Amino acid sequence: MQKSVIGTPGTGSGNATLFADVADKNGNGVGMQDDRFVREKQGKYAEKVQRLNVARLQEVIYPVLQEFASVEGQPGGEVCQVLIPEDRPVLTTLSQCPSQLLDAYKALLEIVKENPNANSSTDPDAIKERQYADEYLDETRNSARSISIRKRVIDGSRKTLEKHFYQQLESMIARNPREANLGGIPTTISKVRAYVRVRAARKDLAPDGSDLQMLEGDYCWVLIFYLLRCGFIKEAAEYVTKNQTGFRALDRNFITYITGYASSKDRRLQRSVQDRINAEYSQRSRIAPENSIDPYRMACYKIIGRCELSKRNVDSVGQGVEDWIWLQFNLAREVNRVEEVAGEVYGLEEVQETIQEIGQRHFSKGAEGAGGYGTFFYLQILGGMFEQAVSYLYPYSYVAAVHFAIALDFYGLLRVSDFSVSESELCTLKRSILGVPPADRWIQVTFTTKQLPQINFGRMLGYYTRDFRTANVEAAVDYLTLICLNSDLHGSLGKSQTALCHEALRELVLETREFASLLGDIRTDGTRIKGAIEQRLKLIGLADQEEFLKTVTVQAAAVADDNGRTTDAVLLYHLAEDYDNVIAIINRALSEAVTTDIGQGPVKLQPIKPRATMQNGQPQFQQQQQDGSSLSLTSVDDPETLAKNMITMYNTNAMYFRKIKQVNRDP
Repeated sequence: MQKSVIGTPGTGSGNATLFADVADKNGNGVGMQDDRFVREKQGKYAEKVQRLNVARLQEVIYPVLQEFASVEGQPGGEVCQVLIPEDRPVLTTLSQCPSQLLDAYKALLEIVKENPNANSSTDPDAIKERQYADEYLDETRNSARSISIRKRVIDGSRKTLEKHFYQQLESMIARNPREANLGGIPTTISKVRAYVRVRAARKDLAPDGSDLQMLEGDYCWVLIFYLLRCGFIKEAAEYVTKNQTGFRALDRNFITYITGYASSKDRRLQRSVQDRINAEYSQRSRIAPENSIDPYRMACYKIIGRCELSKRNVDSVGQGVEDWIWLQFNLAREVNRVEEVAGEVYGLEEVQETIQEIGQRHFSKGAEGAGGYGTFFYLQILGGMFEQAVSYLYPYSYVAAVHFAIALDFYGLLRVSDFSVSESELCTLKRSILGVPPADRWIQVTFTTKQLPQINFGRMLGYYTRDFRTANVEAAVDYLTLICLNSDLHGSLGKSQTALCHEALRELVLETREFASLLGDIRTDGTRIKGAIEQRLKLIGLADQEEFLKTVTVQAAAVADDNGRTTDAVLLYHLAEDYDNVIAIINRALSEAVTTDIGQGPVKLQPIKPRATMQNGQPQFQQQQQDGSSLSLTSVDDPETLAKNMITMYNTNAMYFRKIKQVNRDP
């Protein structure tokens, strides 16, 4: 491949500032603190990714969303950059990553239905690796699988917003115990009643002059509305049924509407009931005098009957951003559009168009304000705009963006592009406060022939490892291994993703020269120790050791030999079981050593790096000459010692000896 998969090696954290002079003027330590936060966060994420791959090897369930959310929810964390448009002065502004990133993980947990208590893939509630790939990647708009995944996104996002609102409701009650007057054993309805009391005491239920109807001491329509807002549909229906005598006097048809709504799995009314509620809503909204109808009553009608879909907000009912977006998801339905009535078509695609319009109007690059980007990212996740969400988040918080992409791809909720045919998808930003790669880049969303969004997942992972692959090469292997998550894709795309993973690992081996750690080592008794890549054979689409050796080790050995790295070449050819080449290289090294001119010092070889073991997330290199240790037999700098070590081992093992040509055996 002509283009590098993993990019040029980095010299530190991707968040190191380019504007050192500005940073110095504003006070020392900001850049260092930022760099420390990023490294700590990357280390915590690396541990989670390592455990993810261990679980995959053991074929057990790993709750990746929950584990990643635990990192994002910890205090401190990454300091996110704020982009600066070209036509504005450079300002150094740093902001902590917003809470919406953790909220986004909660939304994905609700969409995916990840079960942290599941251990085996055979458990009934277990969500497996690539669980939703077939549904999400189905390009047929009205297929059962496409409709199913869109329903899942709508339902999961709506429930997320409902749960979040209920938490806010409980918090308000706790802060205002006197006004809430909860008392007794708290139930769902009693809590919502208490919330309504607090709002009534603050006089912010509705504008002055609004007619809020009462029933047995309750603002009945307000109570029903907030039960629906919390997602307690059955409780709302039970409340109406329990007070049906009073409701028949207020609105004799409403009992039919809400019981039909609560009993429907898809929250859809029968056609005759739907027509009746539409007609009733239209008549009331058109001819009723101003302030003569309880605004919460009309809001309940809109929610239950999806009335007047061209106007997707509720008048005279105070709404925040989350309330408004909840209404959009509550009104959305996913059915076969061929069978749907034209005026009632409103599904996930329409919600996504609305979110996109919001982004263009309020969240254009550079106009978000400190932390404001988190709101739009959260909206994109709720709307199932996963590729766009990762792309949008990347310039602000590339560490978070990469791990959202990993979690989404793990469950098959990310559409990836072909590395070999995609154009430049990592586009350089012209100005950024924190500009060292990869934070100076953003991930560009491209589109398939059917105009479906896709993202260059493999390159994003490869570039991400630049921050730490020199210091923590095994963590880099864990990340690059994840490229093969997409090897199950149909046709040439799946094969290209597998090839991309292999190419990335090959580049990693040649760049870092961590051959003992990556490809394996040999003990002093000649026994072999598997390297980090070989331990993950099952995850990278290599069926056996022989294929692995041909794919990576031989290529690395040839390059090492061409570059004159004798000890590297000896180890690699030995691991590749090309023992004849090992002796040939040793003979060449000995001949060069004995032909040294008089007066020159003895020839010294460059020893290979010893294997590193991970302790507390950091590489710890093994000490030399431990008895029976895993230190490489070739870790010497003297050609004669190297020759003695290898020849002694080969002479004591007939399997090695037989594979060496006679011409190389002769002294």
